Amino acid sequence: MQANQMTRAAPVLCLFSFVFSPSAWADRPAQPEVLTNPEVNEALHADVSAPLREMATPPRADTPRRVIPIRRPKLQQTMNAAAVPSQAASDDGALQTAILPTVLAVPGVNVLGVGNGFGSYKVQGAPSDANLAVGDTQVVQWVNLQYAVFDKSSGAVLAGPFDGNNFWKGFGNICETANQGDPIIQFDKLAHRWVASQGTFNVRVTCIAVSTTPDALGTYYRFAYGQNSFPDYPKFGIQPNGYFQSINSFTNDGSRYVGATVCAYDRVGMLAGRKSAKQVCFTTPTTFDDSLLPADLDSADVLPPSGQPEVFLGSIDNTPPNGNVIYKYLFDIDFARPRNATFTGIGGTMPIPVANFQLACGGDRACIPQPDAEPGTDTLDSLGDRLMYRLAYRNFSDHQSWVVSHSVNTPTGQVGERWYEFRAPKNSTVLTVYQQGTYAPPDGDHRWMGSIAMDKAGNIALGYSVSGPVRPGGSSTFPSIRYTGRTSLDPLGAMETESFLINGTGSQLKCGGRWGDYTSMAIDADGCTFWYTNQYYLTTSTFNWSTRVASIRFPDCQ
Repeated sequence: MQANQMTRAAPVLCLFSFVFSPSAWADRPAQPEVLTNPEVNEALHADVSAPLREMATPPRADTPRRVIPIRRPKLQQTMNAAAVPSQAASDDGALQTAILPTVLAVPGVNVLGVGNGFGSYKVQGAPSDANLAVGDTQVVQWVNLQYAVFDKSSGAVLAGPFDGNNFWKGFGNICETANQGDPIIQFDKLAHRWVASQGTFNVRVTCIAVSTTPDALGTYYRFAYGQNSFPDYPKFGIQPNGYFQSINSFTNDGSRYVGATVCAYDRVGMLAGRKSAKQVCFTTPTTFDDSLLPADLDSADVLPPSGQPEVFLGSIDNTPPNGNVIYKYLFDIDFARPRNATFTGIGGTMPIPVANFQLACGGDRACIPQPDAEPGTDTLDSLGDRLMYRLAYRNFSDHQSWVVSHSVNTPTGQVGERWYEFRAPKNSTVLTVYQQGTYAPPDGDHRWMGSIAMDKAGNIALGYSVSGPVRPGGSSTFPSIRYTGRTSLDPLGAMETESFLINGTGSQLKCGGRWGDYTSMAIDADGCTFWYTNQYYLTTSTFNWSTRVASIRFPDCQ
């Protein structure tokens, strides 16, 4: 077996099979489609590292800067961008018109993150892929292509920046030699362990490192798992019954979308450092399914119901006749019997109706304006074709909540942030919309690239990028980082007036419109403190983005 291949086992489609095409949209089966017969594999390689603080090395010499191409699931783009070309943005059924007081959540730590101006870091590409996680005493931020460790109390830099593949130094595998981006850092709040992951593309591997202690600079159990296809845009969710990953899978050269791959990893085995820890994967047989997000546990004090399948959401769609829906998927796994795993909902067979929306920028192009750029050039990509990381999950005992956001067009021509709180009864995975809204104050600015989470008091925080064109009189908004939020007492579907984390003072030029790709609103194990990271520019330039690492907290959360 080649080192970059999983053992193939063709997934079985239960109930009945069908070939999906746009013309078959109205003929999709009413019953959820179920995949069985997953691909089950052990790690290609596994070991335990030396302490990270001892093996960390300075970043390598400069490499050529490059625009990392965006890979879009083609069928989904064709459906959403072309099927309703005349749809008016006035169809937005959740646009917020009420103006609430300034958001009650206030910043605590607010420091420069990895990017331009941060220590020895030099921007090597676009976009930033900025994400972070917060542990017991530390915050880890990881961007393309390096990471750093911060003190949680003060924001002081404890270590870094270091190349992302430094997690696998001495591993003796492609994970050690390749540093190609799409990083994800997580903190397992139940085990008090860090979970770091990134993919490799020339040799198709998912690299995972799980810390042996709560110290991000300590030792790590390290794993390399093979993938059958080019693993693009991976996203992770932490749950008690496993670590869950979603991937947009492409042909080996990255040119053609082949389906969504979802994997479950044996959390118990990985926490113990066992090479036998299984990877259990399905790849959807239809290209309708794309850009799925696994639910990520935030309520460390209240776990999901025992035996509950993992919820994925994705494949957003506003195409008639069944449009304006978010699609749900369920991954049922028991690592004592991994080959009995199932993945339910493929082909859009578990829709959740939501308010009307129109994908930002048509879902397939860059349209976000910025100052210091010619109209129609150097516009920024909204990634309006997908839900944005994370799908934050919280169990309140009497009900379960999932919050997530994506970018939409609005009646004023602005791009705004559509957000949802889905709820289900305490022992159910039947999700319905509890509240939803589109946050787009009528000031001419565009808001996109969001990330959302909920604290234990039911308050919600939503961070995002903001940018706008030059207005009459010369005023303008350079790409900046702002946030909004709501308390559990605010009117349903409404966010409070936004506040800012930092105002950008420059625009991005000649980077192919690539911006963010994803950002990250994480929450501390205290259940109250949100942490957010995103990118901005200090001066108008090329390949010169900076990032911010900031915490915010609502005063009523104790």
